[in-house]
Amino acid sequence: MLTWTEAVTDAVHRVAAKSPDGVFSQSDLIAQEGARMCADTGTAGETPMQTVSRELQQLRDQGVIEFVDGKGTYRLKT
Repeated sequence: MLTWTEAVTDAVHRVAAKSPDGVFSQSDLIAQEGARMCADTGTAGETPMQTVSRELQQLRDQGVIEFVDGKGTYRLKT
């Protein structure tokens, strides 16, 4: 089992890899990877997508991703 941090980080890398500039939206991340993140962590939790949002904020604070706009779009920093 993965932690939510590990599951979201892995999912961000997979989704960002599909874009030449590493840009992805939170909604794309959830649509493409939501079920897998829940499965990887072994829990759906009460509010898994709020957990994803919190983890994205932490990745942003750590400098792993950055905001592209104010509409939930991020870029994976290399």
